[in-house]
Amino acid sequence: MAPVLIEKFDSYSKTIPLILEKAGLAELIQNEKQILIKPNLTTNLPPPVTTPCALVREVVLFCQKKSRAKIVIAEGSGGCETELAFSELGFRQLAQELQIELLDLNRAPRRIQKRVDALVLKRVALPQIAFESFIINLAVLKEHSAAKMTAAMKNLFGFYLNKTWLFRRILGGPWWNKSELHFLGVSRAIVDLYHYLQPDFNLVDASIGQLQHEIHGQPAQPPLGKIIAGKEAKAVDRVCAPLLGLSVDAIDYLA
Repeated sequence: MAPVLIEKFDSYSKTIPLILEKAGLAELIQNEKQILIKPNLTTNLPPPVTTPCALVREVVLFCQKKSRAKIVIAEGSGGCETELAFSELGFRQLAQELQIELLDLNRAPRRIQKRVDALVLKRVALPQIAFESFIINLAVLKEHSAAKMTAAMKNLFGFYLNKTWLFRRILGGPWWNKSELHFLGVSRAIVDLYHYLQPDFNLVDASIGQLQHEIHGQPAQPPLGKIIAGKEAKAVDRVCAPLLGLSVDAIDYLA
């Protein structure tokens, strides 16, 4: 697997540029035309449930300094309207300040992908922009009620959209738009999505960490105090697991 870097967390303004430089991100993006930055904004709750806007800001500034690529912050929230998360968590203001684009992946044009070897997602519609961009995956480290851990690989759920999402919205029904992945099996869905779509660079915020539950959990005490980065999401996640006291072998999608 590709190497993974771990830095002791000081502040986002100090630690993020440092680890991005050490990881060689500048060389990776220097000739790119479009960069898609994918935070975890599964809902509109503040960090450590979601990726801090301050962290994303440092990544955007680094990319603007090292590349002429168009930069898009993109997310498809599962627990609220994506625009609500963008607005309440500071991303709308950030986009205006740094003159970059925000994209709701739940409403983005999609491309059909098929894999006969998929565990549960034999056919899936993924955002077209994901195949046209250099993807920087910005996750937060949390314990997860179904998958034991959510970090880089689980953050790919934001690219997915329930097949029945639009129909349910028209009827005014429930709109938890990633629910199909939970019914199919979270760990198996993570594996399938990772085979369809692998980010080009991954960074996991474990400056705090969240225990017990991905949404309703508690911040780690003491804070974990780490930032993890690497080119391969699976390799990054294998480094993240022990920070939560979890065995890699106990996490199905990492086995």
